[in-house]
Amino acid sequence: MLSPRRKTALIALAGFIVLGVLAIHTSPMSAGNLEARLQTSAQAALERVRDDGWAQVSMNGQVATLTGRAPSREARERALAAVSRSTWAGGVVAGGVTRVIDETRLASQDDEFSLRADLVSRRLVLRGHAPDAEAIARLRAHAEDRFPNGARVDLVLAPGAAPEGWERAARLMLTELARMESGAGLIRRDRLALTGHAGNAQTVNAIRAAISVAPGAFRTEVLVRTDGGGFDRTVRDAQLCEMLVTGALGLEAIAFTPGTARFVSNNRSLHSARRAGQAFAACADVVLSVAVRAEADNDEAEALALAQAETVIAAMAGGGADADRMSALALPSEAPERLGFIASSTAPAAPDEESAADREDDGEDDGEDDGENGEDQTEGN
Repeated sequence: MLSPRRKTALIALAGFIVLGVLAIHTSPMSAGNLEARLQTSAQAALERVRDDGWAQVSMNGQVATLTGRAPSREARERALAAVSRSTWAGGVVAGGVTRVIDETRLASQDDEFSLRADLVSRRLVLRGHAPDAEAIARLRAHAEDRFPNGARVDLVLAPGAAPEGWERAARLMLTELARMESGAGLIRRDRLALTGHAGNAQTVNAIRAAISVAPGAFRTEVLVRTDGGGFDRTVRDAQLCEMLVTGALGLEAIAFTPGTARFVSNNRSLHSARRAGQAFAACADVVLSVAVRAEADNDEAEALALAQAETVIAAMAGGGADADRMSALALPSEAPERLGFIASSTAPAAPDEESAADREDDGEDDGEDDGENGEDQTEGN
């Protein structure tokens, strides 16, 4: 039996432990609350220096990680400093940011300008580039207006890389994608491609008519159909063909059973590859390399990547594509994408100006000779 004094001591100790646990988890200095507070402060600091358009910050405890595509070295340094100073001096006791990890990269004028919009379950996912924060805000507003079921817009700054008329092209892409049941739109450099399904033939025709009016110097193509219908189009531009095949593949990555060239058993990879094959079947005078990244830089990994590419080719052929116009390619392990397509044209090259001029000169010479011979014959007669 415990004495009354010991019982009182144990009850007091238990109460002290409970209060300590509550203090740890509910006080402003608790791990969860501290991380949330630092996240809010760091984001507010980026907004104050107007670098929230390209920079993203995430907290892991008191360690901040900054990511994004910095438009300049000065912008990167400004963002790093802002996050570092977003709270008082760092330290476990002080409760500030103890470290900032820089995972940003600098924008390059040679980077390819691109946008990709995917419509999945009536929700939009928009990723890619924009030249400035104001353009991002305008495009986000347009997307939210066109897609009331939800629009996720993840754009990074690419100053100076946008082609003329890009925003009109982007708005056109989103407006027409909003008419569809599912699909994808891509912009790369000066080309716009849109593919997917629409609810009826009237909508298909309206989308085709709208996309055919290219903004500025853009070249456009559309492969849209109803369920059970055909695309009824022929695409001869290799770059647009590559974009259409990429868009038709969808957002879900092609997945293989580890260490094999077999698709995982959920059939999603097979269906995605067949959709890509249906798009490539509409391409003419184009050959396509199906490129898979090797997981290591050795012969065994390269052989597996080639076998996986052949699996994709076989599935695309099941969707109607000509397997003879496709080839397998293994990408090095440092390649950014797991799977990609590379299209090239097989159409005869147009004659150059010098050759055409030479033929014109030859024709003029022949005509002059004929005339001279004719005059000689006349005189002879």
